[in-house]
Amino acid sequence: MKWAELREEEFEAVVKKTDGVCVIPFGCVEMHGQHLPLGTDAYEAEAIADAAAELEPMCVFPTVPFGNIPWLVNRKGTVRLAPDIMNALLENYCTEIARCGFDKILFVNFHGGNASYLTAFLGALTYKYRDFSALGCFPVPELATEIYPAILEKGVDCFPELLPEDADVIRTYVEEKHVGGHGDMMETCLMLAIRPDTVRMDRLGTVDGLPNGKTDRFTKSRSNFLGAGPLWAVNFPNSYAATDPHGASVRIGKLLLRLAAEKVADAVRIFKADGHVLSDLMEERKPFYPN
Repeated sequence: MKWAELREEEFEAVVKKTDGVCVIPFGCVEMHGQHLPLGTDAYEAEAIADAAAELEPMCVFPTVPFGNIPWLVNRKGTVRLAPDIMNALLENYCTEIARCGFDKILFVNFHGGNASYLTAFLGALTYKYRDFSALGCFPVPELATEIYPAILEKGVDCFPELLPEDADVIRTYVEEKHVGGHGDMMETCLMLAIRPDTVRMDRLGTVDGLPNGKTDRFTKSRSNFLGAGPLWAVNFPNSYAATDPHGASVRIGKLLLRLAAEKVADAVRIFKADGHVLSDLMEERKPFYPN
């Protein structure tokens, strides 16, 4: 159920059917090498949320396309919102969603830079009494730790989406320890499944996605540095962190989309079953809130 496609008279029934769960796809508009579009993260977040809604009842709020991307000021097309604007915008979305009857809000994030920001934002929400609970999830499907081990144990047939040649691509990606993380094999396959019209495989090789090593002393330190976004920007100056994903396919993308959607559906089921622990905590401490 997509929020924007509902009629006003349907909301009460949708709130009941979804047990008060509304999900917000949360992405980013930024460069992903030269083979993927700027809106990759937003397209992925929305497609995953929509697919999850086919597995478990939830209302899908219109996608928030702009995310936390302060360091790509040098790249055309990047859209950055100031933190105070972003905070106010997301808080306003949450209060409006709650006003319409939903008391469980789940951000479905698919941009790495949003993870730490979203954690801080969700924590800040609780400085006031709220009549809703809000959480976030980052449902990344893992080629190396999730898909490849299953192929080794059970064979490629355990994933009906794949052909043997796809298993070979995944095997090469994992065993040769290809670089991943941004515009990589996972994202390229997803976009081939979601928006193939926006993918330009012929542009692979035009920019380098390998780390330059300039931040190795930071990243390999045992000091566990925080606020490391600028270090990523130094290490991957082309806003592309990947070995060129040759062999990426729609079939692998469909599998990744299914696995990501299943993770979101699982998160929603848990939120429905146990979300009361959050609302109970808020009610218990309501007398101590100044508002």
